[in-house]
Amino acid sequence: MKIKISIALIFVIILTAVFYKYMQTSKDEVIQNVANKSLESMDVANKSILNTYLLVAEKNFYDIMQNKKALEILREFKDADEETKAVLRGEFFRLLYKEYDFLKKQSIRQFHFHTHDSKSLLRFHLPYKSGDSLKDIRTSIRVANAELKTMVGFEGGRVLPGYRYVFPIVDKGEHLGSVEFSVSFEGIERKLRKILPFYAHKIILEKAVSYDKVFKEHIDFFVPSQFSENYYLENQDISKVTRKTQDDSFVNKLTSLAKESKDFLQKLAKKDSFTVPIIEDGKGYVVTFLALKDIDNKNAGYVVSFTNLQEIVYIQKRYQDFSFIVFLGATLLFILIVAVIVQIQKVKNESLKLQKFIDIQNSIVVLTDGKKFKFTNKSFFDFFKYADMEDFLNKHDCICELFVRSNGFFSLADVKENEKHWVESLLNLSGRNRIVSMIDKTLTPHAFTVSINRYDRENYIINFSDISDAMTEKLQLQKQIVRDQLTKAYNRVYFEKTIDSLIASNTSQNKNTGIIFFDIDHFKNVNDTYGHKAGDDVLRIIVDLVKKNIRSNDKLIRWGGEEFLILLPANSIDEVYKEAEHLRKTIEKHEFDIVKHLTCSFGLSLHEATADIHESVKKADEKLYEAKKNGRNRVVFSFI
Repeated sequence: MKIKISIALIFVIILTAVFYKYMQTSKDEVIQNVANKSLESMDVANKSILNTYLLVAEKNFYDIMQNKKALEILREFKDADEETKAVLRGEFFRLLYKEYDFLKKQSIRQFHFHTHDSKSLLRFHLPYKSGDSLKDIRTSIRVANAELKTMVGFEGGRVLPGYRYVFPIVDKGEHLGSVEFSVSFEGIERKLRKILPFYAHKIILEKAVSYDKVFKEHIDFFVPSQFSENYYLENQDISKVTRKTQDDSFVNKLTSLAKESKDFLQKLAKKDSFTVPIIEDGKGYVVTFLALKDIDNKNAGYVVSFTNLQEIVYIQKRYQDFSFIVFLGATLLFILIVAVIVQIQKVKNESLKLQKFIDIQNSIVVLTDGKKFKFTNKSFFDFFKYADMEDFLNKHDCICELFVRSNGFFSLADVKENEKHWVESLLNLSGRNRIVSMIDKTLTPHAFTVSINRYDRENYIINFSDISDAMTEKLQLQKQIVRDQLTKAYNRVYFEKTIDSLIASNTSQNKNTGIIFFDIDHFKNVNDTYGHKAGDDVLRIIVDLVKKNIRSNDKLIRWGGEEFLILLPANSIDEVYKEAEHLRKTIEKHEFDIVKHLTCSFGLSLHEATADIHESVKKADEKLYEAKKNGRNRVVFSFI
């Protein structure tokens, strides 16, 4: 008896220990997942802010390119001797120093012009320091001048690091140099606080891109970070962010707790983004480390954010409650295991609720790898009138299927064979050519500019900004009416705009697209005998008859004159024939007010997804011609 009791006790202890270990691991995983939501929010907000500053930099670069006096000085500077260059620098500074004052108000800390051979021409933020070569120090400047292309990204410098926007200056075919707009982290931090309810943000930089890179007389601009001797901060005199956070008790407390967390230094050394969830004195916090890559795609440091996260305290408390229940008694152990698993699933479901994609702007935002559609925001569903993601995916695989094929707009037809997917194709276009057209829930076409940012190695965040109002006059979007004004049937504009998506929708249901081409027999006699008003009435009545006798997802199109086209999902040509024959008999039996009786001739074809739709329409038209040639009032189709 004692042996059995001992064995049972050992079994219960082992089983309880295994279960407790499982709960501890699960708890840590759920807490980490909740903490990682803060990282995703931070990443999306940071990229959105940097895109905003890119627009600011492009606007100011455009203004410089319109300044003829500035361009004249740059052209003269190119071949001037050193004495003349000194005079030109002074003249250049006096010409643009007010511009620099305006830029500083927009958080652009460094306004820097470079020569065509990548030397410092004039630093407005440090005007007495110029002439030094930056070719081997600054990749952005070297590439901008060597390859004449715009460079964007974070980068260290000889004075201060920053988010760089470097533009080559080319006037009348002559390369004059380049100009740089550099945004301080203070500007980024100010906007981050408006978007995200975090307590504080700061930036820590690799020693190699800060302390080691600046002029020797400026190394005191940087002080070691509290996190690691390999990371530095801008000092309190340089940075308001450092001044605000350096002596902040909340920030210092979370910094110390983060450093003491498990594997902190190993995570920091990996140079990837990570989060440190912290529970202290019954309160929850998270310290977010967003990895900062420079223009060479090397690690430059981290954007560090500090905030409260009380959800993880609730999660921990629930797990503690579960553990207490487990230890109540061996006789209830197995019943309690089931209850605990149910509760764990509830906790995990609650954490999944936090995975909603953050809607930080009114434009349509999607997350995709170029093939699969993964997340989107509320604006997407409002625009297209889909109930949810499942509703959309039942009809389409990707938002790219909704791009309208039209002159001046990108569509799937523009993807080249050597490009993996539509996102890569758009990336290969210049920014101003990344424009697509999509039709909203009211069948109104809209124009969108497309902004693409890499989210991770596989996925992209893509922002669609509606610019229809700005392009209305040029593209006449509102004039492209998709319904025939006389009969209210769809017209050929609708056909061209939607045929690709209609075929794709039918294909997703494992169906082909049936084509019914018909016209009114001897319609000319109606106009000649009874007048055009009577002819118009006949057209309207025919359309009403057909609409009442086709399915809701069949599309009736007035092709021209008395010719009509019906597009319908179908499994076979027999299915198309049954609908056409039904329509033929219905029209034949109908008694019209003036002309009394009319008939129609029908030509059919069955379009397969791999074929050319226009060829399929042509086949149906040919069969219509056969029907009229063989006596009219009949249905002729092509065997598949």
